Amino acid sequence: MAWGQDSALDAEGNPLTGEFAPVGEQPRRRRTGLWVGAGVAAVVVIGAGGYAAWATVLSKLGGASSPDAAVSQLLQGAADKDGVAVYGVLAPSEVKSFGDAMDSLGDLRGDEQYLDPEKVADALDALQVELKGLDLVVEEVDEGLAKVRIAEGTLTVDGEAEELTDLMLDAFAPVFEAAGQAPSDEDRAEAVDELEAALPWSVSADELTWDTEAGEEQPFLMAVEEGGDWYVSPLMTIGEYVTVAQGGQRGAMPSDDDKGFSSSQDAGTAFVEALPALATGDLDALTQALSVGERRFVSVYVSQWVGETGSDDSGVSVGSATFTSKDLGSGRALLLPEKISITSDGEEATLEGTCLTAPSGGEPRKACLEDSAPGLVELGLDEWGLIAVKEDGGWRVSVLATLAHLAETIGENGARLQAEGKFEDPEWVEKNFGGAVPGLPGLGGLGGLGGLGELGGLDTSGDWSGGAGDDWLDDSGDLDLGDGTDGTADDPADDDALDDWDDGAWAVQSDLFSLGIEVSMYYIDPKGDLTPNALSIKDGTYVFTTPDGSREVSEVSEGVSAVRFVPGSNDGSDFCVELQSADGPWSYTPQGSATEGGCEG
Repeated sequence: MAWGQDSALDAEGNPLTGEFAPVGEQPRRRRTGLWVGAGVAAVVVIGAGGYAAWATVLSKLGGASSPDAAVSQLLQGAADKDGVAVYGVLAPSEVKSFGDAMDSLGDLRGDEQYLDPEKVADALDALQVELKGLDLVVEEVDEGLAKVRIAEGTLTVDGEAEELTDLMLDAFAPVFEAAGQAPSDEDRAEAVDELEAALPWSVSADELTWDTEAGEEQPFLMAVEEGGDWYVSPLMTIGEYVTVAQGGQRGAMPSDDDKGFSSSQDAGTAFVEALPALATGDLDALTQALSVGERRFVSVYVSQWVGETGSDDSGVSVGSATFTSKDLGSGRALLLPEKISITSDGEEATLEGTCLTAPSGGEPRKACLEDSAPGLVELGLDEWGLIAVKEDGGWRVSVLATLAHLAETIGENGARLQAEGKFEDPEWVEKNFGGAVPGLPGLGGLGGLGGLGELGGLDTSGDWSGGAGDDWLDDSGDLDLGDGTDGTADDPADDDALDDWDDGAWAVQSDLFSLGIEVSMYYIDPKGDLTPNALSIKDGTYVFTTPDGSREVSEVSEGVSAVRFVPGSNDGSDFCVELQSADGPWSYTPQGSATEGGCEG
């Protein structure tokens, strides 16, 4: 009999002549055979590779069948160093938005300035991690919300100290090279000794308990139900820990009756109009405007925190809040401000596009992003706004997705500008950022310079103008480089001024950040207080002296004559590094970054 004929055989190989029952009336005993056949057909169709993908990846996604199963998969996945298993049980409503952003930020990784992720993975593989005796206890807190306590369990980490040290040094070699701080043999030996002393490392659930007003509390994770499956919720876990620590109460999970807004613009309007009520503790309107994960976080936790401190009247009102919408695909829309008008204590501020009009000295003053902070425009923030997401057929605003889109926007444009070599051009940096490179990793070794709120001198803490301030602008509002120059293209003195700045300030700032990062890294795991003699210059090299000994940091740039260190409170929060240069003192602090002028005290 040829394949494909409409015939069947019995167990002895004889043709079957009986009639088959119609579809829907098959005897139940044939059900197993049906599914087995379907499974075999699926394997044949997708092939062994597809089946392996399901077994190793897809089966770990989509949540778990119960709260404790979700927590167990996350903990065991972490112990197995299995990122897919961990990601697969994290609440999609909270983590999905950051996928594109992380991919975008990954584009910033340069072959010569970043650690090698494959080599980091090799180092992790060399770690021996074991989770034993895990015992979880589930408490149903509300519908779709559970608290999973870790009653028992022991996590042990071990490995061969020399192998781990060499693997990590190899992975971080590009970072050390970019910073000009290649570890010495002495550094390696010290790292090996510290690892040998620390490993094996072990912690048990009993060691993670702590006392609260209500009694002893065990470590826990919060699980939420989404789409019939259970996931671990980072937001709800944070909220529960804060509530337990404060001895507070939870609110109730939000209702699923409200299906959101008919358009993304309406969701944005509702979100802005709800913000003034935050000060009064009334979060009902804000809760309705937020996406699933954020809505339950605000309803269960934030509403209780704000309610305890709310005032009768915020003194703030929204006159208008309109947006234009740009479709981003995948049920996301970018809401760009068309006109947002807010009144506070009788004074009105209006945002139209990227221009803010607000009172200054009793008179309205208008400032636009492209004029006050062109660097932010270069990073794409002229095309950044709220992100609305479509859920269950309706639109809501997602704060997490908004932050993720901000990271994605900065990441993509930062990668482009870095590839174009813009961050290595002092003149371009000065013109667009007022001399401070934004806090993006790998930007010429100057990552972490200031915050976005201070770029180009854009200070929103004083008047509403968003101007660069007296230190950076001349009377006409142009960038003031000193010596009578203003930084405009027509100024004949620009080239000389920028050459002076490049030779002096650029080198001093680079030195300051190298020293500041070195001190900050020490404070992560300090072994004693640092003294004013912690930093010194010997034979043209900066030397960092700690209670464990001294090590070279980097070469001293031309023009730097002395270094001074002010330890502050010795916790890494308020130290100061000062360099004396031919043009005067410069200083670095963790809060203020690198600025002209010496350390106080």
